[in-house]
Amino acid sequence: MKKFEIETLGCKVNEYESAFYASQLEQAGFERVAKGEPADVLIINTCTVTNTAAAKSRRRINRLKRENPNAFVAAVGCYTQMLDAKEREALNVDLIVGASHKDELASKIIEGMNVHTPQDLVEESRDLTRFESMPIGFFEGQHRAFLKIQDGCNQYCAYCQIPLARGPERSQLPSEVVKSAQMLADNGHLEIVLTGIHTGRYHFRETNLTDLLKMLLENTPEEVCYRLSSIEITEVSDELLDLMEKNPRILPHLHIPIQAGDDRTLARMKRPYTVAQFEKRLEDIRKRIPDISISTDVITGFVGETDDEFETTRKTLSDCKFSFLHVFPYSRRKGTAADQMSGFVDGNTAKQRTDALLALSKELRHQDMARFERSQLLIEREEPGHENWYIGYTSQYHPARIYSTTPLSGRINVRMTESAQERYTVVAEDQDEIIKNV
Repeated sequence: MKKFEIETLGCKVNEYESAFYASQLEQAGFERVAKGEPADVLIINTCTVTNTAAAKSRRRINRLKRENPNAFVAAVGCYTQMLDAKEREALNVDLIVGASHKDELASKIIEGMNVHTPQDLVEESRDLTRFESMPIGFFEGQHRAFLKIQDGCNQYCAYCQIPLARGPERSQLPSEVVKSAQMLADNGHLEIVLTGIHTGRYHFRETNLTDLLKMLLENTPEEVCYRLSSIEITEVSDELLDLMEKNPRILPHLHIPIQAGDDRTLARMKRPYTVAQFEKRLEDIRKRIPDISISTDVITGFVGETDDEFETTRKTLSDCKFSFLHVFPYSRRKGTAADQMSGFVDGNTAKQRTDALLALSKELRHQDMARFERSQLLIEREEPGHENWYIGYTSQYHPARIYSTTPLSGRINVRMTESAQERYTVVAEDQDEIIKNV
């Protein structure tokens, strides 16, 4: 039996696509092996969102080739899409797939292993108009599942290469999304995370994201809940809030990227809102859904960011009371508007600002966690190295751990007993006899 290994870099969409590649190869009779074990096929699912991610993609390709000189090597994804023809040739791998043909990866690998001829399947991003369906019916060992409903981006923020790497916006057929969700529900998944490059822009003919959620709620069992992976503030419609307010199966957490908390920085970033507009919409959301937690992304050291702008951003982030921050130092990317700007921020300064916001994120996490005495917890798995301890996430997407000598699975109502190290320790509301508090 042929064996394969997949290395995945980057976002949740890449993770989803890697899960699809694995399922297709397994259906074709291949066996997946653990990282570092000998393999006949190596897939590197690459990322280009930052210079660090691109460099890591290069290193992974070279290392895996070196460790498995006789393996069939496929380089896939955003990093390969952004290389020119000479750079792709220099990778010296057997198969290159950019932003298209991903749904054909398994068949292309089998074909390539038979004909022993390198293939380069990268197409121009402007020609990418078809949503490539990658249905996955089962995520082994977890109750939370992911469902890709959208790809591509039309926003062209000044710092971002993803519209060039992923191509224009395109969405999955609503009927196919529902079919995939039903398969996941039939296989025991209790939470489905809708994901995409620009999830809030899901739109297929007359069906928008809220319409799609209504269809999913109507066509899957009551115990199945839904979560959005990320959404822009301009896409949180009143219609969506109405549905979230009325239906607890849409979990009370939104991840809404702000990227900067100063209007001058936002303007240079080409973000489509001001701080005041962002804050007003947050206020609207929280009035409608008081128990919601809202997390965000922020970039430090963007081109021209002064000390004053950064301090304004830090204050804005604190005032917005996010539940946690994903913080990234700015990374210069070719082909973007920011690449042509002047006033690049020193790397050490960007790192100091990143560290400051990561420290703020810990404070914000504790503040938000302190709001909740009770929630529901979706058990993920046993905690490695800690017997009888289980870990999972609350409805507000805060990490938690729970002790039980009786095996736990699924979703349970819990009471928070303490919060430390950015996660809760909890006890089950109706299983006190089997739960031991630390």
